[in-house]
Amino acid sequence: MFQQKYTYELVPGDILLHPLYRPDGLLFVQKHKKLSESVIEHIKKQFPRDFPFLVVQSEQQLHDFIQKKQYEHHSFYDALKQVVDVHRQYIQMPIAVQLYDPSLSNETEIETTFLTELNLFSPTWALIEQTLDSPRLLRRAKQIDEQLNRIVLKDKAILHLYQNMRQYHDVLAIHSLNTTAISLMIGLALELKDEDIVELCLATLFADIGFTKIPKERFIHYLNAAKADEEMMRNHIKFSIELIASSVYCRQKNIIYGILDHHEQFNGSGVPNKKSNNDIHLYGRIIAIAQYYDELVGGYIGEKSYTSFEAMREVWNEKGKKLDPYILRIFLDKTTLYKVGQSIQIRPYEWATIIGFTDYIHHPLHPVVQKHDGTIIDLSRKR
Repeated sequence: MFQQKYTYELVPGDILLHPLYRPDGLLFVQKHKKLSESVIEHIKKQFPRDFPFLVVQSEQQLHDFIQKKQYEHHSFYDALKQVVDVHRQYIQMPIAVQLYDPSLSNETEIETTFLTELNLFSPTWALIEQTLDSPRLLRRAKQIDEQLNRIVLKDKAILHLYQNMRQYHDVLAIHSLNTTAISLMIGLALELKDEDIVELCLATLFADIGFTKIPKERFIHYLNAAKADEEMMRNHIKFSIELIASSVYCRQKNIIYGILDHHEQFNGSGVPNKKSNNDIHLYGRIIAIAQYYDELVGGYIGEKSYTSFEAMREVWNEKGKKLDPYILRIFLDKTTLYKVGQSIQIRPYEWATIIGFTDYIHHPLHPVVQKHDGTIIDLSRKR
């Protein structure tokens, strides 16, 4: 039988009966994930101690839960609804019970998107809608989504490649999907052509698929060692390019170069070829930004995880070093991120509303904010 637990009650071995979304709206933990001590520590970083979850405590209990279709019982639906009501207070994007379990939807059809085609139902589309700063960009996003759907349906190898990542390790699958959504938004902000954004999305999705050819224990060690193994970095790039050859669409030159260059750094200190500035393929520069942000918030690398606010500052601090400063600036200016009226997470599970800037031109990540209790804080004075 399932039970409700709070953050402080979670123990290694608990199995989540619903997905968990980060405060920024991207996926954090997949449904039916067995929690490890490390994952629980990352959850504690992002959510308060009285944040609720529905869990079972063993694989046998999960098997019984599914076999007996307990997820169809009113008791589970009511408990899940209560959990979602609390989660809604801490997650930046609109969420509903159906996002946690699509089978609970009253709709006979759920609008197909590329993300649901990959069998991960998440509020990512709401994140895209809320982040893009114009109806025109949103219309373009939906057109690109339709193109991606058509490609996936025609080229079955794409879905097969993604499923291989998901079976290999959930961190790899979640990270790949989250970064694809971020790359899509960056590509739109840069006014890339539709076909270029489609290529960018696929290059991002499969940039790290090469890890599936590396023993899982080495992959986990690579994550825990904060990506310090340069040989593994080079190998997974090589393997990624080999694996995507099974997809006719993914064999395109720009997709290959995007994957090849996504570990290069703007200042020339990256791998595999120490390229710099515009010598790095545009897709590689975009993927680097998307991956760096998602790694920081997701807590996949090393032991530390960041709030979205902390992560954006870290990303901004790498402009001109690891990351392309021009792409970062355009993305900030053409999205709703860090604009008056938007909410930002200033500390773990604490949000505030942007009411202005002391110096947006030079310090666009240091707004003046107002907390829910009316307190006004000038974050430019906390640098």
